[in-house]
Amino acid sequence: MKKAVIVALGVAICLYAVLTLVYSLRVAEIGVQCAFDTDVLQVVPDFFGSENGSQYPQVGDRIVQINGQPIRSWSEFVHLVGRLDPAKTPSVVIEIDRGGRPLRFVSAVRWPSAQVFFQPVLWFLLKLGVIIVAGVVFWNRPDNPATTRFFLLCTVTIGAFMGGYHWLRITGSPPLVIVFMTCATLLPAVVLHFYLLFPKPKEFLVRRPRTTLVWLYLPLGLLLAVMLTTYLSVVWTFRRGYEPDLVFRLTRVLLHEIYVTLGVAAVYFLGCVASLAHSFMDSRPGSAQRKQAKWILAGALVATIPIAYSLYLAVTDIERFALGGAAWPMFAASICLTAAYGISMSRYGLLEVNQFLNWGLVSIGVSAAAGLVYCGLVFLGALMIGSQLEPHLSVRAAVWVSLTAWVLLIALDLFRWRWRRAMDRQINQDKVQVEKTLRQLGQVVEDLEDPSALSHRLLHTLADLMHFDRGMIYLRPLNEPVFRLASHLGAKPPLEVLPPGSPLPDALRHASFIDARSEAGYRHRLAQRQLSFLGGEVALPLRHERELMAIVIAGPKRSGKYTIDEIRHLTTVTQIAAPALHGAAAQHLLEQLNRELQEKVEKISEQQRRIVALQTQLGDRNILAPKGPNDGAVSIPEADAPAVTTRVPDHGIIGSSEPIRRLLAVIGKVAASPSAVLIRGESGTGKELLAQALHRHSPRADGPFVKVHCAALSPGLLESELFGHVKGAFTGAHRDKVGRFEMADGGTLFLDEIGDISLEVQTKLLRVLQEMMFERVGSSKPVKVDVRLITATHQNLEELMRQGRFREDLFYRLNVITLHTPPLRDRREDIPELALHFLQTFARRTGRPSLVFDDEVLETLKAYDWPGNVRELENVIERAVVLADRDIVTVRELPPELVRDAQRSSEQRDASDPTFRPSRRGNDLGLAHRDWKKLQNLAERDRLVQALALAGGNKSQAARALGMPRSTLVSKLEKYGLLPGRKSR
Repeated sequence: MKKAVIVALGVAICLYAVLTLVYSLRVAEIGVQCAFDTDVLQVVPDFFGSENGSQYPQVGDRIVQINGQPIRSWSEFVHLVGRLDPAKTPSVVIEIDRGGRPLRFVSAVRWPSAQVFFQPVLWFLLKLGVIIVAGVVFWNRPDNPATTRFFLLCTVTIGAFMGGYHWLRITGSPPLVIVFMTCATLLPAVVLHFYLLFPKPKEFLVRRPRTTLVWLYLPLGLLLAVMLTTYLSVVWTFRRGYEPDLVFRLTRVLLHEIYVTLGVAAVYFLGCVASLAHSFMDSRPGSAQRKQAKWILAGALVATIPIAYSLYLAVTDIERFALGGAAWPMFAASICLTAAYGISMSRYGLLEVNQFLNWGLVSIGVSAAAGLVYCGLVFLGALMIGSQLEPHLSVRAAVWVSLTAWVLLIALDLFRWRWRRAMDRQINQDKVQVEKTLRQLGQVVEDLEDPSALSHRLLHTLADLMHFDRGMIYLRPLNEPVFRLASHLGAKPPLEVLPPGSPLPDALRHASFIDARSEAGYRHRLAQRQLSFLGGEVALPLRHERELMAIVIAGPKRSGKYTIDEIRHLTTVTQIAAPALHGAAAQHLLEQLNRELQEKVEKISEQQRRIVALQTQLGDRNILAPKGPNDGAVSIPEADAPAVTTRVPDHGIIGSSEPIRRLLAVIGKVAASPSAVLIRGESGTGKELLAQALHRHSPRADGPFVKVHCAALSPGLLESELFGHVKGAFTGAHRDKVGRFEMADGGTLFLDEIGDISLEVQTKLLRVLQEMMFERVGSSKPVKVDVRLITATHQNLEELMRQGRFREDLFYRLNVITLHTPPLRDRREDIPELALHFLQTFARRTGRPSLVFDDEVLETLKAYDWPGNVRELENVIERAVVLADRDIVTVRELPPELVRDAQRSSEQRDASDPTFRPSRRGNDLGLAHRDWKKLQNLAERDRLVQALALAGGNKSQAARALGMPRSTLVSKLEKYGLLPGRKSR
């Protein structure tokens, strides 16, 4: 929408330029001219005939009447002259006042000469070419601020120049004058705004964009408002009763406002030069941006001379300035800048126009414009010569001569362009093919995919280049002697593996290629037969460091046989692709080894976490147990003591079960993407924790993480909460409020329970996702943000869509990447870690750090199905910590219904398990208990070994450090086989 509006504005300004020319051609001229007053500023003697003798008005005379109508202000002069028609009124009587003496003169009334419009038409055609180029670039890159400002710069320049050149003639048309005043006043700000963005945005504009734009446009905007008010007051006063003194005073006020605007514009122009100089100095030497800035800076410096002269005229010779004395200087300044833009575009890729324009057609357009200028000169020459030879045929002949010359020039340019393109295609066909293939291979190398995908893309690239429909690539995996089929085009070949000793690989280890139809040489006959058997016509080797790593087989061409040049071309291309294929194979192998290593590291980490959790239990029972007065004095130093807290990983998610490992593996991939994420899962499974992990591992980690619980807010409050509101938007809105989208700009916004929002809010949310732009409640000003959206829900959105309660288009926008949080009953092995983490958290909070679990508690927790998931587990542990009377949490502190359900679930599982055997204890929960005891024994053994090591092998010191009698220590050492000569029991 914005793009179409801006382009429509450019088209409208071009139409305005044409209308200005047409209107100016229909405004008649008399022998005198004035501006802002009735004093004569210009006299054309040719308008005064023999009735006046040799007398005609002089500069400084005051016009009193024209054809008997009084002239008391400049507005009335413009109004009266604008209504003259030379066909109806061939002459007028002008009465003037010269020093108190009235005089009368007869002046002819004529249409303006066509020669007067040669300069603006020439300038308009040149500027039209620039604005067309700028429009094409803007249409293809509307999101680039520099292209947008450059197109607006060209648009405003056309309106300002065309209106300014003909301002005396269009004064009687308020619509044309208003457009001219708007463009001319805002032009300095638009030019400076472009230079602040070119070739890269200035730092202060990036840091404070709104403040900069306010100070940039506000002064000229205020001046424009004041001048438009004064001008419209003049028009209104003239048409509504006509008070000459008031009109005169308002006209003089308007003149002074124009002076102020010219002074401000001069300051803006100096700012443009300074900005260009800064861009030139700030660009890297030798870069295209520096060369672009250099040429435009040179054009601006050259244009400074005519612009300074125009300002000098405005200050010292207002009469000459008002009558168009600055037209040619401003024309020269505009030509300097236009030439600088043209050189920067054509030679140094200003705004990257070479990506969107065919420079052959652009050169024809330039030739056409130059030819038009040439034909204009021919027309003037023919007109002067024809007027001397045959006056009544001079204009017709001049038109025919100039148009014929112009058409011939265009025809010759088109013929030369087409002939050159045909010759280029004929002569440089191989070059074009090589460039095309190299571009495709460059893209393949940049992607560096796995070897199979890379082989597939390489084979299709060669097929497009050589026009064959069947082919295949065999790859030799690293450290393997066989060649395996990696990719094929057309029918599948009869062999998927070429084992060691096959004729074709053996021949290609030394040959540059194998041609199945070639009859030269007998030594490759077996290789040719195998090649024909595989359905190929030409086979080429891919070597890396003299080792054959792949075989490329090309099938028969669609037309004819492979020429030697085509085979050489294929050889060149395959050798270029060989390093990329080797790199992809090496990368694939490294990724495979890395995955295996990562799996091993994860397994080791899982075991370490379990050991640390068990060490926590043992340490809380032994080392951290309160000491009696008779306990030994030897203790393990705090710095050397093993860690006794469960480590929470950086992602914040506790667990080492298979579902959690799969989820954590996905987090690293999803976090790096800017795509929307929908997290689905039951309540209490940690959806918000997963969203925080995605944000913490994303490139937006330094930005804000803002969360909104959609179900807790009504639709009206939710809309205000998300998008903000302005003061007075609704009852109670006493001040502006920034919405959560603005707060999350540059970061992540998490919307929990997205299924509970209303359809109205869904519609507005969909627009934000599409455009990343919204409006505050009660405001029409759009706000653009850069936010990554993560949503979560426990509801069935597909069912809500069938019921009409959730928009399908919004669902597909949110459901780009879906993550599922597993319920706690599907990851029972994580329950001990989670329980220990919550126990330590609440124990520290209540000042009881020595609190530990009884074994039966963990067994019961693992047997329960947890319909409330992790949140329910957290609440249960908090309740148990509060109710515990001693330093051990027992089953008595658990909710009775939880214990009953756990016992029932355990019995049902054990009954359905063929390995079930009744336990000796009534509350024993089967296999889970035995696994837990094994881990406990391993942890206890490690604790004993560490205590002995710290005590230097002294059993008494180790026993005192562990808080147990020496006999108990010896008994445990015998149990685990840690005493020399004794085996574990």
